[in-house]
Amino acid sequence: MPDIFLTFDSDLKRTERLVDRSAPVRILLLGPNPERQALSQKKRTRLELELNRRLPDIRFSIVDEGPSRGLVDDDFERLRGAVDRVQPDLIIWQVGTGDALAATDADAFARTLGRAADWLKGRNIDLVLIDPPFIAGVPHEHLYGRMVDQIDALSDRQGMNVVQQYQATNWLHRSADPALKGMDARLCMPELVAEAIVRAATR
Repeated sequence: MPDIFLTFDSDLKRTERLVDRSAPVRILLLGPNPERQALSQKKRTRLELELNRRLPDIRFSIVDEGPSRGLVDDDFERLRGAVDRVQPDLIIWQVGTGDALAATDADAFARTLGRAADWLKGRNIDLVLIDPPFIAGVPHEHLYGRMVDQIDALSDRQGMNVVQQYQATNWLHRSADPALKGMDARLCMPELVAEAIVRAATR
């Protein structure tokens, strides 16, 4: 996997401080999936395993905010309540897929996402976004691309950290290597997220 898909634009300052002090890191997961959670139980377990494998001396506490329609407006409202309850150090937010399928106005989506990022920054909470996947051969795939473009542009303006699921999935789909071509970056997402977080928190 090319390094560009695993490199964040900004530091994870709060997470990095906790890692340096060997302190527990509280992670909040937000966003939809077919099992109605930000990551399935299997993927959440795999994410924790991958983080612990890379940073064995650090304890990670992962909380899933639960069922969600995956719309940015709803998720921002839920996020504000969850921050008070969970007091997370790092939020991993899978965003854009629900809004793409719901035909949310792309500019309104970007404005809400930008407000959410600013709100978290003001509370010294690290944020990692996961953008929508690339899915070849489905008629609605172009809808994902609109949201990916908005996330990319917002990331460029505000230095937001994005796990580029769309580009990683597309790269694997187009790979000439038969061993890679059959892989699905969505299934590898826990490893990609863990690697990107650890690289940012220890650089």
